[in-house]
Amino acid sequence: MRSLVLDNGLTVILDRFESPTAAVVVAVGVGSLFEPRERRGMTHVLEHMLFRVPGFDVDETVESLGGSDNAYTKRDALVIAFEALSESASGLVELACRLYTNDRYAEEDFRRELNAIMSELRQVREEPSERVGELGLKAAFGDSEWGDPISGTPETVSAITLRDLVEFKREWFTPDNTILVMTGAFDDNAVKLAVELFGRLGGTAPRKRKPSALSGPRAILERRDVDGVYYARVLRVSVDSPARTLALLHGAAFHLEAGPKSLLFDAVRVPGVAYSYYVDYDVVDDVAYLEVAVESAESLEAARAAVLEALRPRRPAGYRLRYYEYSWRLTWRSAASRAMMMAEYAIKGGSPKLMAEEFSKAAELGTAWLEGRVVKEAEAAIVPAS
Repeated sequence: MRSLVLDNGLTVILDRFESPTAAVVVAVGVGSLFEPRERRGMTHVLEHMLFRVPGFDVDETVESLGGSDNAYTKRDALVIAFEALSESASGLVELACRLYTNDRYAEEDFRRELNAIMSELRQVREEPSERVGELGLKAAFGDSEWGDPISGTPETVSAITLRDLVEFKREWFTPDNTILVMTGAFDDNAVKLAVELFGRLGGTAPRKRKPSALSGPRAILERRDVDGVYYARVLRVSVDSPARTLALLHGAAFHLEAGPKSLLFDAVRVPGVAYSYYVDYDVVDDVAYLEVAVESAESLEAARAAVLEALRPRRPAGYRLRYYEYSWRLTWRSAASRAMMMAEYAIKGGSPKLMAEEFSKAAELGTAWLEGRVVKEAEAAIVPAS
């Protein structure tokens, strides 16, 4: 594994290992925290539009390379991922560069994607499981950039124009704000091509302002036509370094929700409080949170008690660490999963060479590191109207 910084400031991470596939991931350091608030969701819309290249079928090209594509938006990054047969690595590099540099989109395609995204946003509002997660962050961070949903709202997304989107892309898709990760069985020709194509890029990204993270109301209760109780609890935690905190959050989330002996399985599923739950977390600069949500519980009191029990700081048992090692190896042998994890870790300022060790240490701590690190707690619930 090695990293290099090109003359234009673009970071390239090369991680070659024996694999039947190769992956190319591009991570751009912009997300919902750095958008105009009145157009929140711009990065998410751009994520959709990246694959709408006029006169060019991206999906057909990916499949012809024997692979697949993926993309997602975070608060501080837009990630584009490709994986294909190892002999197609150079083709993946060309495709990634084409999507990255293209700034010509059809208005008709833009309208179609916007309609699809608006439908998605309306579903979130109507779906209590996702809605309670959004309300939890609003309870923790209030009416601030951290309290806003990553994908925006129907009101903010509908205000975005294609011109806004193209200008936004030109502003932030710059080499100094981009990390390119190549993993798996790629050859030297693919590396040479990546350096050549991405090394031609120019421009400098704007200086990032500090996103707002206010104090929310601490508790939000919403009554609506639902059969069960949906409950979310958010812990805002202190940050020593973003990369290390990301590892700690990842370790805590693993022990909270992964496997039949997870903390939430024991606290929520076994006693019959509810069938399902999920964990969310993030860290950007000096702000970080861990959120736990329970879906369709029997009562608010039972859901709250179960989540509090699951979040009680503790170290994991030995068998949990073996299960973590199993899970990590499954992820680490996948070129695409490995590249995406590296890209996210690098965006936080972490060194990919130290990533496996840092995450392993964090897994050993489980949720014990939460002791003394929680600076604020908040909760949200959606309960039956009756």
